[in-house]
Amino acid sequence: MTNLSKAISCLSDLIEKILEESISQSDFSDLTQQQFHYLQVIVRMKNPTLTELAGELGLTKPTVTVLVNKLVEKGYVTRIKSGEDRRTTHLLINKKGDKINSLREIAYQRMAEKIQSALSETETAIFTELLRKLVRQS
Repeated sequence: MTNLSKAISCLSDLIEKILEESISQSDFSDLTQQQFHYLQVIVRMKNPTLTELAGELGLTKPTVTVLVNKLVEKGYVTRIKSGEDRRTTHLLINKKGDKINSLREIAYQRMAEKIQSALSETETAIFTELLRKLVRQS
């Protein structure tokens, strides 16, 4: 593993740790990190079907069904039958699940604070520009 790979791995671990801490201190403390991730995907996809969600996650429909059942049981997601095709079910984020965006923002802010406390103002500006460059290249 190269130095860059090691640094990326450490950064990824730090982000996961901050996200886990944020989840455990929030209204989402009953979610695993994996369930939290899947809930984020459902929010981003805006009312996907089970098939669409399975495709996005690269999982089988039965696997996604088990996952969605847990999110429904916990009160984050509701199944809604399609008005066009009653065989099709869409996943709707309910009021409880809708708070996920604010939690993500809190986790990102914590990460930014950690970076700013570790780097000088100049280094933070350079780091920010490098991240923007990487995102533009993707």
